[in-house]
Order: sequence, then structure tokens, then C-alpha cells
Amino acid sequence: MHKPETQPRLLRLKAAADYLSMSPRMLRAIIQRDELPVIKANDQAADNAAWRLDRQDLDAWIDSHKSAL
Repeated sequence: MHKPETQPRLLRLKAAADYLSMSPRMLRAIIQRDELPVIKANDQAADNAAWRLDRQDLDAWIDSHKSAL
């Protein structure tokens, strides 16, 4: 029986930027404006900890930025 592939829920910055079809630099700016929450993967207090983004937050961000022309 074939097991369906599962996508990881938490994405690194580059993968999250690809998911949103934007550059990592643009995504970093969105995060720094507090428009998207991040999880610090290493020591929570470290400013240079690697960020992870929750796919559900990315989907919610997409939904909140939809508009009809």
C-alpha cells in the first residue's frame, strides 16, 4: 500500500518564501513588520536563532491578503 507523502508543517525561511512565491528578503521584511509569527528553532532567546514558519500561518496570511479586482 502506498503511503501518501506528508509535507512538514514547519518550514525554513527559504522554503516558506518559495511557498509564498516571494524572495526570502521580502518574507524577512514581512516577519520584521510582525505580519507573520515565527518559531525560533534553537535557543528561544537567541536573536540569531534559525526561524521556522508554520504552514498554517502562511496559509492564513495568504487568505488575509486576497482581494478581488
